[in-house]
Amino acid sequence: MSPVCLILGGLFFPCFQLLTIHRIMNVFFHDQRRTLMRYAAWTAYYLLLAASQLGANISPPIFLTFNALLIFAACTFSYQSSIGNRCIFSMLMLAVWMMAEVAIGIILSLIGMEGWGLNTAGTAISNVLMFAGSVIVRHYAKGNSRPDLSVQCIIAVALIPVGTIFLMHHIFLIVAEHMEYSSFAIGSSLILLLLDYTAFEVYEQMIRDASAQERNRLYEQELELLSRQAEDREAYDKQTRIMRHDMKNHMTGLLGMLHDGDTEQMEEYIRLLLQNTADCRPQDVSRSGNAVVDAIVNHKSNQANRDAIAFDANVFLPSTLPFRAGHLAIVFGNLLDNALEACKDMKEGEQKQWVSLKADYTKEVLMVSVSNSCPTRRKGRDGRYVTTKNDQRFHGLGLYSVEQAVEPYHGQLETRYSDGAFHAAVVMYRCYGEK
Repeated sequence: MSPVCLILGGLFFPCFQLLTIHRIMNVFFHDQRRTLMRYAAWTAYYLLLAASQLGANISPPIFLTFNALLIFAACTFSYQSSIGNRCIFSMLMLAVWMMAEVAIGIILSLIGMEGWGLNTAGTAISNVLMFAGSVIVRHYAKGNSRPDLSVQCIIAVALIPVGTIFLMHHIFLIVAEHMEYSSFAIGSSLILLLLDYTAFEVYEQMIRDASAQERNRLYEQELELLSRQAEDREAYDKQTRIMRHDMKNHMTGLLGMLHDGDTEQMEEYIRLLLQNTADCRPQDVSRSGNAVVDAIVNHKSNQANRDAIAFDANVFLPSTLPFRAGHLAIVFGNLLDNALEACKDMKEGEQKQWVSLKADYTKEVLMVSVSNSCPTRRKGRDGRYVTTKNDQRFHGLGLYSVEQAVEPYHGQLETRYSDGAFHAAVVMYRCYGEK
């Protein structure tokens, strides 16, 4: 066996292991420290793992003890957290890695692998599995809201580590019979590990790109909602300016009728004038004093009136709320947009079209509930309700947008369909909002 390949393997495998542990630490701990002791702890841990890989005579109890202590030290000098959390993480990390190596070792020994090939193959395969595990943990960790990639992308990325494990297994089986290929086995393992690392980095980049696209769509929706409100307000202001401009002519006409003593015509003229004034500005259904919420609710109420949809709103909110105006616009705007769209999708004469909104802020908790008549809705494989629009790429984002908007406040969105009605409820907590 080439000593160069053996040394390279002994130096590279610990790097991959430390990279995996560091990635998992980043999931559980967030406040990083930039101190000299941090680099010293990681260096000491690397030297321990490298010495073990290169064949240093370290008894298992001593190796496990120093392993646990150095994981704890690396965690302590790299992140700010309680000593209890650091202890638990260190022991769990060591236990999971040991169980993975033992399980892989048992499987490899059962299929006839032994000696040097068993140890090296077990180390390489356990590195691949643990690194894949770190990617999964990062993806599904609480608070990491990431969009789901297509099934094709996930399968393509998953096949790479599966394929590398398959190749490693067969390479080391060949080496067990032909030791002259041991250098090839070490070199192949290093290349396959690099391939896995590259594949998972590409996967992470795809996730970041998908997240950026989703954020852009949310911003576009927010801008669209605000633009609609501005257009509605501009139309009302324009109508008001026209009325004020015509007021002089109205007063002149009324004065002439008064001088002529034509009270009947004067009364009819005033009645017609009042009717036109009422028609240009439908009755506001939301007068909470919160400018953003009132503008959105009244705008949607006007739309409902134009489409002959019964709209009922009970909004009891203070003038200021500890939530970003953009997030409030997304929550109220998307829920009401979905409700109005669902009513429009109903067949004529199927049943009465209606929308009901309830919003309340009690004990520093915002609760928003929207119910509406709705045709039958079904859920997709991800558990979300499927949009009825043909272009699903740019539609069906309303509820997802609401989920993203309430997430900074540890809020929740609950939806259900029953008896021809769709119900959506949102809860947002002040303690996580703006101070």
